[in-house]
Amino acid sequence: MIRPYDDSDAEAVLALNESCVPEVGPMDSTKLAAFAEWAPYLRVVDVEGEIVGLLIGLTEDAPYASPNFGWFAERYPLFAYVDRVAVSESQRGAGWGPALYRDFERWAVDNQRPLLCAEVNVVPPNPRSLRFHEIYGFESVEHFEPTGSPDYRVVMLTKALVV
Repeated sequence: MIRPYDDSDAEAVLALNESCVPEVGPMDSTKLAAFAEWAPYLRVVDVEGEIVGLLIGLTEDAPYASPNFGWFAERYPLFAYVDRVAVSESQRGAGWGPALYRDFERWAVDNQRPLLCAEVNVVPPNPRSLRFHEIYGFESVEHFEPTGSPDYRVVMLTKALVV
């Protein structure tokens, strides 16, 4: 079941996130506490007491220093941003990724955000995530090197919503 994050989930969420690096960025307890404080959408997938999925969603007004988030904030006045989605290896293919995205999309529409934004690594490659976002209706808007290094490049993606 998808439910709101609770502070008691921290250890499991950090372990899940770590198991999904480099598909998602690293996250320590300080960063998770910051998200818990100011991310308007922070949900986990709880299957019989085990945290097997996570989606952290932000809006344009988040105090987030990520260059990827900043790229969207410079270009779009209102949006809902997928900072990270993680699903445990044992639950991949069970539909939790699409379920989290549908739930976040409903949240975005309810909160008058006309655009979903996300990025996917292309260097190092993350073909599974890129394929998922294409199937889910995201469109590529630009390639971006957030660190200025060709060793790390992402594709910036958007999906228009009807609010």
